[in-house]
Order: sequence, then C-alpha cells, then structure tokens
Amino acid sequence: MTTTILGTISPFCVVNVSVRCPKAMDSSKKRKAAERNRTVYKATSKRGTITGHYFNPLLSTTNVLNRHKMFKDNHIVMDNFPTNQHEDICKHIENCGYRCIYLPPYSLELNPIEQYWSIRKNKLRREQLLEEEILTIRIRMGCNQTLIGDLRGFFKYSIARFDDCLNRRPI
Repeated sequence: MTTTILGTISPFCVVNVSVRCPKAMDSSKKRKAAERNRTVYKATSKRGTITGHYFNPLLSTTNVLNRHKMFKDNHIVMDNFPTNQHEDICKHIENCGYRCIYLPPYSLELNPIEQYWSIRKNKLRREQLLEEEILTIRIRMGCNQTLIGDLRGFFKYSIARFDDCLNRRPI
C-alpha cells in the first residue's frame, strides 16, 4: 500500500503537510475495485494521487499563506506532475494572488522540497515504528522537527542550481 504525502515548504517554515493513507479493503471487494480502476485510470496519476485529493491540501496551504504578509505576491513552484498542472489548481492559486511556476521535467536539483523529502524519508526509515505508532503521526512529527536553517539550505542549494542551469553548467 502506498501512502501519499503532499507538502509545501518555504525558507521560513513547513507550510503544510497532508498525509493520505489508502483505505483498507476486504479481499472480496479488491477484484471489483481493480476492474473499476481500469476505467478511471486516466483520472489518476502514476503516484495514485488524483486532482481531487490534491485540492484540499492546496486549500489548506493557500489559507496558511494568506495569513502571512511575507507570502503575498509570491510564486508557488511545482514540478510538472499532471495533477499540479490541472486548470482548477492553477485557477485557485492565481485567484489567491500567487503565480504558478512549473519546473522542467526531471529537475530534482531545482526543487527544494525534493531535498526535504529525501531527508525526511531517510530519517523515517532509520527509526522503526512501534506497534502502536501510526505512520501518519510519525510523518507529521518529523515534519514539525524541521529546522529553519535546513529549509533555507534547501532553497539556497536549489537557487544555485538554477544559476548553473541558466549558465548551461551541468547540475
């Protein structure tokens, strides 16, 4: 089973984290669900996140951003994942007063959140879950322990990679 984690970071804080765990299904319903999923596959992404699942965390994120003046008139940088490019997502972001920037394909070095998730996942893997512990809680706790200096470092690194790209240096 796949757990989907959607998050937003800035150089100042972890803005929002949404964890979506798959619902458990009894084995008699799995075959029917698999048949239904074949016809709905076009609406889903390879990662199992559909636009509707992404929209609620986006609303939460823009609500947080709107409460702080430092975020006004900023850009929201996203990878070129199809869900991110859905017209409803773009409209919502622009209606809130932000602008969308999409990174080129396969540009992990330019996206600070990729570095962030890499570290979060490594720390999560190193610490074994206790029986009574829930993965969702562990993910949220880890995100709350993020240091501002680390966030700034992720952004500084990505900005340096942008300069390398613009000057046609390998990244």
